[in-house]
Amino acid sequence: MSGDRELPSNAKAYSSDVYRQIDPVGFYGEYIRRQVRPDGRKLRAFRTVGVSDLLEGTAGSGRPLGDGGTITASVRLTAGETHVHCTVRAVPGYSDVTIPLAPGGDNAVSVAVELPKQVQTYVYDANGNSANVHFCVSTLLETVLNCEEVVPTRQLRFAELLREEGAAAPDAVCEYLVRRRFGWKLELNILCEEYDGNLLDTSVLAASFALRKATLPVVLLDTADPANPYRLLALDQGILEQASCGDAKAVALLRSNRRAIEKQLSVQLSDESMLGQLLGSSAHLGRALQLLALPFTVTFLRFSDETFFVDPTSEEERLGTCVSVYCLRGADGSSRCQPLNLMCCPGVTPDVYRCLQQVATDLIDCIANTEF
Repeated sequence: MSGDRELPSNAKAYSSDVYRQIDPVGFYGEYIRRQVRPDGRKLRAFRTVGVSDLLEGTAGSGRPLGDGGTITASVRLTAGETHVHCTVRAVPGYSDVTIPLAPGGDNAVSVAVELPKQVQTYVYDANGNSANVHFCVSTLLETVLNCEEVVPTRQLRFAELLREEGAAAPDAVCEYLVRRRFGWKLELNILCEEYDGNLLDTSVLAASFALRKATLPVVLLDTADPANPYRLLALDQGILEQASCGDAKAVALLRSNRRAIEKQLSVQLSDESMLGQLLGSSAHLGRALQLLALPFTVTFLRFSDETFFVDPTSEEERLGTCVSVYCLRGADGSSRCQPLNLMCCPGVTPDVYRCLQQVATDLIDCIANTEF
């Protein structure tokens, strides 16, 4: 989208900092009449999105799975000067409760969006300070991600994996995990490190990209430790390397968990070749999270009755109110869109929304395919 950048020929005439501060609407109006903004973008241009995988190339070493779980994805997303960091943590847990929980009381996915104090002071729109918008963003994401049509919860429960695989009878390790109702919960933590507008889109994008990288650890049950006979471990390169060097404890751990590993990875293993099979591919250190769809949003600032522009900066957010297009994009490429008016933006008629939706769909088609 950098190709959409264009400066008016007489930009210098309107670049006065004094004019910009005293009459920001007039200052922007001079640019918008030429269908550009002071940063050079056209009205429908999204800032260049960059995504980096912060866990790429890292390896564990037989880490225990405590109550805090383990981070399985960590990405940093940038859009201009807005920087957002999202982590996905897989938290193991048992459930001995047999009575049904209240609806919504046992969400498989939780989302927290954090704005440091120095960032909160920059979040404004025409109605005033909007520092609480991160609560709206976290609630939206948590509601969406707990839908079965987005993140199927069967993959998070060991008993469901066992039922799907069927065939061979479970061993002692599998029976223990099923009896204790072992499962995973996913915790997404989104931190806005630098803010220059558009918290909603950047947070949703960061969450979707992080989920694409997320895996569920292969859980092992260590029954050989007298002090802690039912300790949970995550299968990782460290355990495999110890076993390949002949470490008797590591070899015994893998063999006692062979059936459980098979169920979690949907593979067939034998005691003789198991180590070679697992060492042969890093994909055997975890299973990719199954995602049936991912959420995306595109936010527009309403500058005037007829002028909306995409992906507002912090300065631009103060010139009006924002409305967004929410899109649930399926793994098959299908999309379902609807208006999302968190900031109570006026003047969004059905005809206006249809125009915004077309712009948003084109942008999502481009951004959603970002490789990293």
